[in-house]
Amino acid sequence: MPISAIGNNPAGSGRALVSPHGDAGFVAPRDAGFVGPRDAGFTLVELMVVMVIIGLMAAAVVGTLPDSRSRLRDESESFAARLVAARDLSIVTGHDIGVSIDAQGYGFSSRNRNGWQPIDAKALAPHQWSAGVSALTAVEGGAALVFDTTGIATPAQIALRQGDADVLVSVDSAGVVRIDAR
Repeated sequence: MPISAIGNNPAGSGRALVSPHGDAGFVAPRDAGFVGPRDAGFTLVELMVVMVIIGLMAAAVVGTLPDSRSRLRDESESFAARLVAARDLSIVTGHDIGVSIDAQGYGFSSRNRNGWQPIDAKALAPHQWSAGVSALTAVEGGAALVFDTTGIATPAQIALRQGDADVLVSVDSAGVVRIDAR
């Protein structure tokens, strides 16, 4: 007579157990609430439901991860907006506005009777590039980027890089600021 993992069950109708009185051949009927070996696993439908839930959770996590390209794009849009604000400020105030750009960040200054002075306006306060962002600057004639009182600018190209992503912010001689993703 074969012995299974759940004991010796000659009748095949239940599980071999020890009775409360110590009888080793006691067989419990199936309808007594005991789980048989076929009832111990998961159905295919249950497994598929769990897989769908895991897939949805993974998609939600991946969707919330920051993308370095979007951070670089945000940084370039912020920089371009500040350049436009500097151009507009030069026209409104009647003072030339200079932009100093380096690998760590950028700042704005205004030329008045006392020479170049940093701008106190919050929108044009010195700004550090976001983590991992660096800048390569090419200003025509090697001079600083300057917006004059009519909005005309020194042509310049500023390449922002983060990892393998590049964005080019360009300022033409008319003071028009453009963003080009490469």
